[in-house]
Amino acid sequence: MIKIVILSASVVLLSSCSTVEEFVNKIIGEPNVVTVEDRRSATQESIVAEDYSSFEVQNYIGTNNAAKDAVTELKNAGTNFVLYFSYDGYEIDKKSTEEIIQHANFMRDNPQLNLTLAGHADERGTREYNLALGENRALSVKEILGLYDLASRVKVISFGEENPISQAHDEQGWQKNRRVEFFYK
Repeated sequence: MIKIVILSASVVLLSSCSTVEEFVNKIIGEPNVVTVEDRRSATQESIVAEDYSSFEVQNYIGTNNAAKDAVTELKNAGTNFVLYFSYDGYEIDKKSTEEIIQHANFMRDNPQLNLTLAGHADERGTREYNLALGENRALSVKEILGLYDLASRVKVISFGEENPISQAHDEQGWQKNRRVEFFYK
């Protein structure tokens, strides 16, 4: 008896719909569509409302003058403290590997310093996905440093899309935001 009632209701519902999409929408309801602008405005408001910290690079470097001098010397040697990545990728290319090796040699010469790798992503993708992508980028760098027995001195954090360098919503802006930054302390 129940099967007959369900079958009858389904036939009536199907006969009133002209397409399968219309049938699905009647049963499930209209899908909620969130645009990038909606997500960005909601995300920015919640971050501003909840983040009371002040992130400054100077605090990350540390207070030891010898350490500051060593980091300054590394910068003056032309070593990059930011590595950039391809869209949706966390693979390390040859040029980036050479930069990481310079950092590995620097860390071996300065055993008192620890390194924090901050992974970032551009605004495309969900917040959770971008956090994971930023973490994977930083972990890729840490993996290479681990080949030099430095993994215990390296900390990984991910900001995902939350700390963009560029506010532009085009490929040039997004390219600047897909990065891993090196902070010594």
